[in-house]
Amino acid sequence: MERRRFVACASAVALARPASAQEVDTLPVPPSGRMAFKVFRNGAAVGEHHLNFTQNDDALVVEINIDLVVTLAGIVMFRYSTAAVERWLGGVFQSLDSQVNENGALLEVHAKKVAAGYDVVGINHANPAKSYPEYIAPPNTMPLTYWNKAMLNAHILNIQTAHSYPAIVTSPGWDNLPTAEGGLLLAQRFDVTGKLHLSVWYDQMAQWSGLQFNYLGEISYEKFMS
Repeated sequence: MERRRFVACASAVALARPASAQEVDTLPVPPSGRMAFKVFRNGAAVGEHHLNFTQNDDALVVEINIDLVVTLAGIVMFRYSTAAVERWLGGVFQSLDSQVNENGALLEVHAKKVAAGYDVVGINHANPAKSYPEYIAPPNTMPLTYWNKAMLNAHILNIQTAHSYPAIVTSPGWDNLPTAEGGLLLAQRFDVTGKLHLSVWYDQMAQWSGLQFNYLGEISYEKFMS
């Protein structure tokens, strides 16, 4: 896809490393308190992904909203939306509540910190038999919401399915990414494999900068810089 061609800027491989205590306490919250991306499917714009950050002393609330619509000849073929609230305290993930609407099928995921790790449950309102049974995820669990680079070193919680799993992460180097306004953004690429298959980018300040994966076509993100 021409507009999504990434220009390699370095060939060094840098693996994700465990975050130190200081890095965990200093969450990569954008100075503006918000972050947004334009989302493309096979090169065509299909929607946006927004995050809003609210801090109160050492408490952080992250509100996430995704709205995607795929049309063909003016007819809606696929509609997807997510509304999620993520809570942190003292740099530690505390809870997540998400609602996903995939073509009218409503899915929910709820996770909260407990002594043994995180109590997680997934609810499938369209097909209750496919709901994910309540379980305890490991203490190093973090949600698959991308904004926190430390996620790459964690046990990752899928906020749509309630599944959680470790990830295998490698980095082929740095790229110049296209931005939503037509500029370029220098960011390091991390390829995530295992149960997940995606590429995610972070800039030199550890700010989330881009995303690419396959779901009913190639999905790619371009960041709004203003």
